[in-house]
Amino acid sequence: MADWRVLIVEADQRVAATHRRVVRAQPGFQVAAVVSTSDEAYTLLRRGVPVDLLLLDIGLPKADGVALLRALRHQGGPEAVVVTSAREPRIVQDLLHLGVVDYLVKPFAVERLQEALLRSGDRMRTLGGRGGLSQWQIDLLYANPRRNLLPKNLQRDTLNAVRLALRSAGDEFSSAEEIAKDAAVARVTARRYLEYLVRSQQAELETSHHGPGRPRKLYRLVALDG
Repeated sequence: MADWRVLIVEADQRVAATHRRVVRAQPGFQVAAVVSTSDEAYTLLRRGVPVDLLLLDIGLPKADGVALLRALRHQGGPEAVVVTSAREPRIVQDLLHLGVVDYLVKPFAVERLQEALLRSGDRMRTLGGRGGLSQWQIDLLYANPRRNLLPKNLQRDTLNAVRLALRSAGDEFSSAEEIAKDAAVARVTARRYLEYLVRSQQAELETSHHGPGRPRKLYRLVALDG
């Protein structure tokens, strides 16, 4: 079947670019468009641009994402995954009432966004089928099961420790040795996790040629935050 089409609504261009890379890298999904305001998103949808899923930051300039969802719900618009730094119970409750299918709090790991996309794909595939749904299919829609998206040789706790060490370094590039020390893991272990973060576009790699000896590999986190 055709890919699920995702409309990314995000005011921060750096974050939007990261979201675009994650969506494009996920089999079964494609980016329909990237916009920075609710008005742009609403205009595209009114023009009939095909969209299956919104990846929506609710903290937008002018009209916020919640207002966009309210307007779309009256028209049977696409499902939405919200990405936001908002944690207030009232906002979470409002979005539950608006039918948001997943809620990601910034900053979050790329795996969590991948998980949200896969869940949404499963949900749209199930609801788009013919005939009635069985009880187990309905249970899966409401259970929202977790997925293990890491390679078999990686552990989530260690990955989080390495990611936290990178985040603590801020905008500075760090060596595997420095990250290993901060994360309290062996250098070879840190390097394996850092290579995974680079492959999954969660970290940047820079090769330093300063000084004698072999070039040094340095790493910096690409954060999914606004």
